[in-house]
Amino acid sequence: MKDHALSLKPVLGLPMIGRPGHGRKIPPKLALNSNPYCVLYHSQIAPGAPISCVADIVKTARGFNKDHDITGILVFDGQRFFQYLEGPKEAVMGLVVGIAQDTRHVHFRLQHQGPCAQERMFRNWSMAYVLVDDSEPLADLHGIEGESAMDKLRSLIPLLDIA
Repeated sequence: MKDHALSLKPVLGLPMIGRPGHGRKIPPKLALNSNPYCVLYHSQIAPGAPISCVADIVKTARGFNKDHDITGILVFDGQRFFQYLEGPKEAVMGLVVGIAQDTRHVHFRLQHQGPCAQERMFRNWSMAYVLVDDSEPLADLHGIEGESAMDKLRSLIPLLDIA
């Protein structure tokens, strides 16, 4: 299985925004009622990475996302990450390039990327977080891509205890 199901090639030319000390330009904010660009991916926690790194990821993401008009959710089942991001295309895709290179996880695989079919799903969350005790609800999401993956995510949201 390839680590990248959907290609990152179209976004490799985009800047990885917001990295301290790199002086990268921050894109303009997207109106909250505009249709944003969205990405869904999954990965696995890296062997040897402490579970405590997840709290750091969430804390960092909440600040970064708020500053860059990105909203979304991170779901973790103890082994796998599923993350959905929405916001201005340049900001989201620049962030995704950085996430794909993060050594705290492996087997990064894009499942969906493109303009969102609707308004933001997580407009009130710079980064919602869910720790799932049972990985079964996520098992079906792991193997699908495109709009099917988005439909599955939408069906799971009401079942999640979002914090």
